[in-house]
Amino acid sequence: MKKIFSFAIVLITSIVVAQTNEVDYVVKNVNVVPMNSNLVLKNQDVKIKDGKIIEISKSKKSKNKTVKIIDGKGMYLMPSLSDAHVHFPETEKEMEKVMQLNIINGITKLRSMRGDWNHVKWREKYNAETSYYPKLYISAPPISRQYDLTIEQMNDFVKSAKDYNFDFIKILSIKSETLFKQLDSVCKSQNISLAGHFLDNPKGIHISDEAFFNSNYKSFEHLGGLIGEPEKFDSRIKYIQDKKMVVCPTLLWYDIGSGQYDTDYLINQDGMQFVKEETKKEWVEKTNLYREKTGKAALEVEIESEKKSMEERFSVVKKLNDLGIDLIISPDASSKYMISGFALFEEMKLYKKSGLSNYDILKSSTLNFAKLFNENYGTIEIGKNADFILLGENPLEKLETLKEIKGVFYNNFYLNESQLNEIRNNIEK
Repeated sequence: MKKIFSFAIVLITSIVVAQTNEVDYVVKNVNVVPMNSNLVLKNQDVKIKDGKIIEISKSKKSKNKTVKIIDGKGMYLMPSLSDAHVHFPETEKEMEKVMQLNIINGITKLRSMRGDWNHVKWREKYNAETSYYPKLYISAPPISRQYDLTIEQMNDFVKSAKDYNFDFIKILSIKSETLFKQLDSVCKSQNISLAGHFLDNPKGIHISDEAFFNSNYKSFEHLGGLIGEPEKFDSRIKYIQDKKMVVCPTLLWYDIGSGQYDTDYLINQDGMQFVKEETKKEWVEKTNLYREKTGKAALEVEIESEKKSMEERFSVVKKLNDLGIDLIISPDASSKYMISGFALFEEMKLYKKSGLSNYDILKSSTLNFAKLFNENYGTIEIGKNADFILLGENPLEKLETLKEIKGVFYNNFYLNESQLNEIRNNIEK
């Protein structure tokens, strides 16, 4: 009885505080897609104070004194999106364009998978309190098999990554299992995680599954180790489940590279209006040159092989999801014909082709990404950061509504549709 009474007091106090305190924003009469379950809360008022959601309740005349009211009538509010595998460009001018392309597509989090020491300064600039640009999760310069590091060099590298507050260390490849175990030991001692490619290569350097899956790897990319080795699939899936590892499939990178699309289709995708004409011309010329050199017969064989590979990838993505393994999402828009921000929706279409529901697809870009970094966003709940987008239709029923973002709320900034269009127009100019 005492516990029940205490709970009632807490509940009453919470309601009184929510009703009497001033709030910064209220999103009025909006349909909430909370993403902690596959449902919609109809006609809600979402109240925000100091960048946090403090109340979600059935819409009614508000007693709060608010700074701003956002009319959400007929719209749907869901968590903002993330892109989990990004290669930042070389220059700051290009980087600012990447940030703008993402924010107009409702993407407020980017995970760098090709790090640079200079990215620390970019994070300081773009993730300031006065910035609405996406939050950057940065990796140290990547480790690859060309490096034969000594213990002292590894210690210095990992310590520097920790001191500069990098979020993780990316591994492309590594010279030997011995070197990997040494690096992993240092990372564990410094409490910094690993991410990147699956390291064992049947045609190259062997890294045992035991060493890889018992390491500080929290996630790995491209379905490495799960494609083309059916005899090891079940045991590796068991490791992933036991270690609660996260997988980032990056399907679009392989789909675009499969050769099955003609160049007219590729250069007329959504987002291509932000690419210089000379760049698009160069992409088409290189593609046509490769196809001519390969020859029609050989090209047909290659395309058929790539199609079968894609079918295997679709099947693996479905199996991972059905088994409850967390997927995070990214197109890996690091090659031609893929435009940062816009390509994320194309990746979602490939998840759909794999047989995933809209809810599971959206989870990969919201809740699952937040869980990877243990962050206070990814769902719409009281106490969570106010980090959301507004849409014209229910994304659980119509994924295509993500192509027309009506508003973005992030870092205590609200960008309405007119402001998002202004950013879009400035990029085009």
